[in-house]
Amino acid sequence: MKRRLLCAVVAGAMTLLAAIPLRTQADLPPYVHVVGIALVGPLSGDERAYGIQLSNGINLAIDDVNQRRSLADFAFVFHSFDDQGDVGVAQQQADFSMVDQGTSIVIGHVGAQATYASLPVYHQKETPLIIPTSPLAALTRTGYDNVFRLCPSDINEGQAAARYAERTLKAKKAAIVYQQNDYGADAGAGFEDYANGAKLVAVKDFGIDNDYKNVQSVVAQVKEYGPDLLYMSGDAANMMKVLGALRDAGISAPALASQALYDERAVKSAGPAANGLMVSACVPPIDLMPTATLFVQHYQARYGRVTGYALMGYVAAQVAMDAVLQIHGWDRQALVRQLNVGTFPTILGNYTFTRGGDVANPILYFYQYDGTQFKYVASSYPNPLVPR
Repeated sequence: MKRRLLCAVVAGAMTLLAAIPLRTQADLPPYVHVVGIALVGPLSGDERAYGIQLSNGINLAIDDVNQRRSLADFAFVFHSFDDQGDVGVAQQQADFSMVDQGTSIVIGHVGAQATYASLPVYHQKETPLIIPTSPLAALTRTGYDNVFRLCPSDINEGQAAARYAERTLKAKKAAIVYQQNDYGADAGAGFEDYANGAKLVAVKDFGIDNDYKNVQSVVAQVKEYGPDLLYMSGDAANMMKVLGALRDAGISAPALASQALYDERAVKSAGPAANGLMVSACVPPIDLMPTATLFVQHYQARYGRVTGYALMGYVAAQVAMDAVLQIHGWDRQALVRQLNVGTFPTILGNYTFTRGGDVANPILYFYQYDGTQFKYVASSYPNPLVPR
């Protein structure tokens, strides 16, 4: 354990040194106020693709603002810290990210548990944290005033899915098939709460053990229940295997799932079982949004295909930089106060935050997998920036 901790600390220190973009800062005039924005996320390990995509989006947003700045404006620099998707390393890297007093806002993390474990570190240093993607409800239930989340919580997600199931899919009898972890249970509970309140959709929940040893038993119970809709929530890869087992058992009811299953790699691995799967996501159809056209062009020219993580990284950086410009300062406590009361324009529309840090007036977007890709279908509430 001592050896592992020492390696982690050394790696963290090396990350800190490597993260300071001296060339970028040296290129700026000496009289410019330079404000640092940090990303703490998985830049190595199993989740590294997501962290790199977030990093790309943040980098592009900062470059876009710096290129448009006038002589009297602030300039921004970017620091990145690798949490490896590990809870212990995430806490260390959270601490490292705030060593430089010029760093005013942190964006991160990817994994829900890594994010949750790091919250006290940011709170102790009174540093604003913008969470770009993680929907775990517990993240905004700590009472901390320095945490701000861009995506709706998993409970909101389940509620929006139930509303869509009732009003659009006309479901009358839904089976909630959920993984028995925080995310799966929260989204399933949100779906059940709305359905019970509306009293138009009968629901019954079926929990999948985290070791997935009870899948066949659950499949038999769902088949006996005979639903006209499946609502699924949990980890993508494993829940896609559950969907495959349900289809193999002859259960053909349409399937609606939480945003964890908005994962092209997972659905492709499931083969024909995934055809027709509907998912909710906090990512809007940017190909239909004129406000996102330049972002798409710039991102594709530099990095290639746009992903949801890249988009939310870009938007998180937009919110962070606009907060700095609104107060015309970089003090961390002042930025926390402004993020709690301000309105922040982005390519996806205006963001404001409720007490606790959740996004106000959340919108979920629904997509359907056609066997090759996800196609946009509808949204939970209208977004004026999406023409249809």
